[in-house]
Amino acid sequence: MNKMREYERGREDGLDLARRIVKQGGIEALEQECKFRGVTGIHTSLAVKDLDKASEKIKEVIADSFVILSIAVLHDDFGFGEKRCQRFRNGLDRAADYINDGLAEWIDYVDAIKEELGIVLKNPGE
Repeated sequence: MNKMREYERGREDGLDLARRIVKQGGIEALEQECKFRGVTGIHTSLAVKDLDKASEKIKEVIADSFVILSIAVLHDDFGFGEKRCQRFRNGLDRAADYINDGLAEWIDYVDAIKEELGIVLKNPGE
């Protein structure tokens, strides 16, 4: 009986979330939400809009940590100096801008790295 209540509660929460999404952004917003969840495999009681807001700080910390570790490794293990580390950081910013502006997708980078370097990487979100 307890599992049935959990199922019903989950179903009601899902319907409530769908109602809020449609109310705020129309049926198109609900369709985008469904597509997002199908592509990313992220299933949560938060709408994409709410999820983005809640995860913004996490994204910033991860991005900052990645840059710090990358520059440290380039300097410590490969002898990169200030100029080459700055060029690396500028390249990261440029690549991120391409993705954010819709000029490239993660899979473009994953495929190019595999083809040009023979390194197989996982597409984020898979």
